[in-house]
Amino acid sequence: MIAKLISVCAVALLLGGCAMHARYDNARRLIDRADFEAARVAAPEWCRDALKTINELELEIERR
Repeated sequence: MIAKLISVCAVALLLGGCAMHARYDNARRLIDRADFEAARVAAPEWCRDALKTINELELEIERR
């Protein structure tokens, strides 16, 4: 009985860890801002670099 309970708890912990995977989409949030077009026109290279950096860092976090 104790072994079965321990097994059930172990499986629950393993599956629970997988269920906590978070997805980030901050680049989309910034692009959807009303002032993004003005920023893109004023500094297109800066915006491109910032969005790429955000996406790369979020991917690194999501893979953990």
